[in-house]
Formats: sequence, structure tokens, C-alpha cells
Amino acid sequence: MANLDLLMKAMDTAVWELGEAFTGLPDEDVWVRPHPNLLSIGELAVHMVYGESEWMGVPLDSSKLVNNAARYYPHNLAAPFSLPLSAAQVYAELKGFHERVKAHWVANLKDSEDLNPVRDGLTWGQSLEYMAFHFAYHCGQIYSLRHLMGHETVDN
Repeated sequence: MANLDLLMKAMDTAVWELGEAFTGLPDEDVWVRPHPNLLSIGELAVHMVYGESEWMGVPLDSSKLVNNAARYYPHNLAAPFSLPLSAAQVYAELKGFHERVKAHWVANLKDSEDLNPVRDGLTWGQSLEYMAFHFAYHCGQIYSLRHLMGHETVDN
């Protein structure tokens, strides 16, 4: 179990870093695509919540960031969407959903070597490891989108 605790802490760190990426983000830019082949910051946040829901087995309907189009880049590239949420609201919802995932995790403890029934052939440990990478990857994309839009970002 100890390695799962460390992996969940890696997820917590990724969520914290996302808070840094959202710092100072103008609300009017949350749902802007700086290029037709790029998703908006809001769409990426929705995608991250969707991924955490799918991989960790927590129902997505427990989030305001609900949109099945966010499941995978090719699915939502052709159909941009936005939600009536500010930058602070998007980050708060993403962070809150992660906290609900953690609470669900504690209430339903898994062994790192047990298979994750929703991720064919992967263990719970591998699933958590991937989710930490997934959040970090998209956090980097958010910083890049902000730079493309001419924003100053926090120096971290």
C-alpha cells in the first residue's frame, strides 16, 4: 500500500501544479483555442477530470466538468465546447473532483498489484502512475497555451 500512497501524493503534486498553471489566468481565455488544432485550457481540464474518473472508477456525474466529448483529443478537436465556468471555478472543480477520487480511494482500498477492472491488463499501481503522468503532461500543455496567448505565468 505504501507505493500507492506515494503515487497518490504524486497526483496531489500534479493537482497543486495545475493550480499554479491557473494562477492569473483571465476568465475570458479559459475556453479559447489559440489554434484550431489545440484544445482550450478548459477543455484540457475537463479531459483530465474525465480521465481520472475513467481510470479510477469514480462516476463523472459527480463533477460540474461533465462532457463526454473530452474523453480523447480526436473526439473533441472537431467540436469545441465551453462551460459557463471561470478559471477559478474550473480549477476548484478539478481539485475538488480529485479530492473526491481520493476519498473514494480511501473508502475502497486497493492493492497496487490488483488488476484495475476498467483498464485492461493494468494494475491499480500502474493506473495511478499513469494518471500522475497524464496530469503533468496536460499541465505542461496548459502552460504552453498560456504562453501562446501571451500570458505571464508564475515562475516555478
